[in-house]
Amino acid sequence: MNNYIKKILYLGPDGSNSQFAARLMCQKLGLNTNMTGVSTITKVIEMLDNDTDTTAAILPIENSIEGIVRETIDNLVCVKSDLFIQAEMQIPICHCLISKGKKEEIKTIVSINQAVSQCKNYITKNFNSNIQILLYTSTSGAAEYVKNKDNSYAAIASEYCAKLYGLNVLDKGINDTNDNKTNFILVSKKAFLYENKKRTLIAFTTENKPGALLSVLEILKKYNLNMVYLESRPSKKVFGEYIFYMEVDKPKDDIKDALAEIKEKSTYQKILGSYIIIE
Repeated sequence: MNNYIKKILYLGPDGSNSQFAARLMCQKLGLNTNMTGVSTITKVIEMLDNDTDTTAAILPIENSIEGIVRETIDNLVCVKSDLFIQAEMQIPICHCLISKGKKEEIKTIVSINQAVSQCKNYITKNFNSNIQILLYTSTSGAAEYVKNKDNSYAAIASEYCAKLYGLNVLDKGINDTNDNKTNFILVSKKAFLYENKKRTLIAFTTENKPGALLSVLEILKKYNLNMVYLESRPSKKVFGEYIFYMEVDKPKDDIKDALAEIKEKSTYQKILGSYIIIE
């Protein structure tokens, strides 16, 4: 297992929470491999889709404040290859306001959309309505961007990013809740983690008629399965059609009969992975 994966892709540049998650996850799994930062989540998945099966990716999938990371979940079902979640790990997130200037000089705040959303109460309380929000592809990318701007720019990023890019930490722990965590997943084309799998993520669609989703949920009840998570996203194919993402607290091999029955009730089904939970 340790020698199978040759390259890990993550949302970069250096200093991102995804890079931290990638390093920690590789350490926990004993993976000694090259890591490459990529500019966007969409690009990470595209590169994984087009690369060999010895490449894997670390991606954020859910935040405790803002919920599902849409760019990740939407792209996982759109790729031409079958990509499988191998592992999931929860990482605590501590956002900081960082800049070359002082807090009273700030006119523009730069960060990824999820980070801005996770700090919206802080922004409202500390800045007037004239504050400009500039969305970027990652927190570390925002920090790198601010490094090259004047003192009126600040980034929402980590304390490590401030050190890495030579910026001042103006405020620390600015997330709207102290218990801010993000789940990251390890995704690859080929399964290479076989033991101690805990959960399974399923994507499916149903007929657009009353009780269609309920008929699927009743299958979970029949087999005494715990649904950890349920989310719907537009299919982007037909207006009003939605893909449901359902996480079940059992590995795929233990729920074969339930999956077969869910498939019968679905117009589309894809198993996005059966995976371990890294503590």
